[in-house]
Amino acid sequence: MTPRVVRPGILVVSTLIACHRDQPRQADPSGAALSLAAAPQDTAFPGTTAPIHRARPIRPGVPPALLRAVETSSGPGYDRVVFEFASDSVPGYHVAYMTAPVRRCGSGNPVALAGAGRLVVRFEPARAHDERGNPSPAERERATGLPALKDIKLVCDFEGQVEWALGVAAAAPYRVSETTAPARLVVDIRRRP
Repeated sequence: MTPRVVRPGILVVSTLIACHRDQPRQADPSGAALSLAAAPQDTAFPGTTAPIHRARPIRPGVPPALLRAVETSSGPGYDRVVFEFASDSVPGYHVAYMTAPVRRCGSGNPVALAGAGRLVVRFEPARAHDERGNPSPAERERATGLPALKDIKLVCDFEGQVEWALGVAAAAPYRVSETTAPARLVVDIRRRP
């Protein structure tokens, strides 16, 4: 019988794969999923300044996801905006910095934002109003008073598309993550040291 040789590197890799299999996921610009185990609490996340896009299919007979709430907060080293939906999952989204002026989708009027950068978060299929046309959430813009995230404004709620513009201090790296129960998209913007 030949003795079996165990290579420590293989055991470590197998253990790491097993440990990360069930972790929450964070979106990445390439569409791949990354582990989010320490992302909400850590202070030094790399983030990206590149667009992040995640398409979701439009299901016939299913109404667009209803945006229920938008909250802002500050964590160690970053500011956060959370978009919460009344559905079981987050709709498709596109997050990107814009160099051109942000415009309202219906009128085309430019939108003034505080700060030097403009980060736009678009959801599709989604809506920010109930069946009777009442706004949801009722607050459509907010000055946050946070260091990196200066203000947020709803700029589009039309034909299955919802778009928020975030006025940021600078075009700093950001990260995007999703949660379920409730369905939320979390956008963290790194603060400048």
